[in-house]
Amino acid sequence: MTAAFSVAGELESWADTLLRLPAGARAAIRAGHAEEAVRLLVAGGRRDEGWLTDVVFHTRHPELRGRAIRRGEAALAREWQVIRTSIVHPLLAAPPAPAPAAPPPVVSAAPARSVADWRQRALRSAGIDPARWDPDAGFTATKPIVERVYAYDMGLFNHDEKLLWAGMAKLAGGQVYRGLTVTQATMDAAAMTADQVVSADILIGYASTVQVKLLVGQRAIFDDLAWQHQAFVEGGLPALEAASPAGLIDAWRDIASGDPGRVRRGNRALLRREQEVVLAPFYASIRDIPDFDQIPKRMSADALSPIPGGKPFREVVPGGDITVFADRWKWIETDMLPAYEGLTPARRRQLVNTPLADLAAHRWPPG
Repeated sequence: MTAAFSVAGELESWADTLLRLPAGARAAIRAGHAEEAVRLLVAGGRRDEGWLTDVVFHTRHPELRGRAIRRGEAALAREWQVIRTSIVHPLLAAPPAPAPAAPPPVVSAAPARSVADWRQRALRSAGIDPARWDPDAGFTATKPIVERVYAYDMGLFNHDEKLLWAGMAKLAGGQVYRGLTVTQATMDAAAMTADQVVSADILIGYASTVQVKLLVGQRAIFDDLAWQHQAFVEGGLPALEAASPAGLIDAWRDIASGDPGRVRRGNRALLRREQEVVLAPFYASIRDIPDFDQIPKRMSADALSPIPGGKPFREVVPGGDITVFADRWKWIETDMLPAYEGLTPARRRQLVNTPLADLAAHRWPPG
């Protein structure tokens, strides 16, 4: 890229670019979701791949202030090319998808709806077509959906900061995203040596299996908890009571109370359900992989806290197995949750609105 960011002299600076973007795309960029902004721009008729690539690139590099890549900045040039190839080209080639909507405002009354109805409303609010959500297709094919799930969690928290579970889900999403990108990189690297290295196919098989299981776990969490949040946001406790949320109504009553201690207790109940019930089949299937338990050991050794200041799993539960609920919950309850709940409201908002890729890399915003 040799031209300035103001492609063909259209704009004078990155700040001007932001000001002239449609409101939806501008909001997505400010929330750290540049790829979603490009999707919205494409849906609105923008087809200039260089300009769209610049939008993503300069969102990731605000320190450049919209200037052109200079001679000798080979790494930046390569990154720009990767963005164009891996993000912009697929978005230009893909059929239009529904734009995610912000969670609707709370209303005084809502019609009685079934769990299935609320689940469909949550999917629509997140901008997800369930027919295209196929975890077996792998990360490359479902990456936009992965990102929309965590954007939805962020939107819930921004709408109502009593929804602490949703905010923590966005932060934890960074570590899930890290796992997905690592498995994809492992598969891609092994594929390049498949003709020369006998073990390459085995490595690809293991990485692919773990990746799909991560994607299955993500969808299971959304299916179980997103509809409850959607119902609460739209209709409050009456909507949840009408849909009978499988024994969790007391947790939602705590959250609705507004009392800080009860709000924390209610959100902890949601988190415990996620870890003990929803993800139990996922972790059991990890243990069932015929690999002499090497994958659980590696996951346990590599698991990092999604909260600044939080300790890795291996330090909180030495010799523990992260696929075992009791060990995992000890980490969460004794270290992760206190670190999250101890954040100031402003710091929590700042972290929840941090881009997913930055969370994955532990690039915390200063604060």
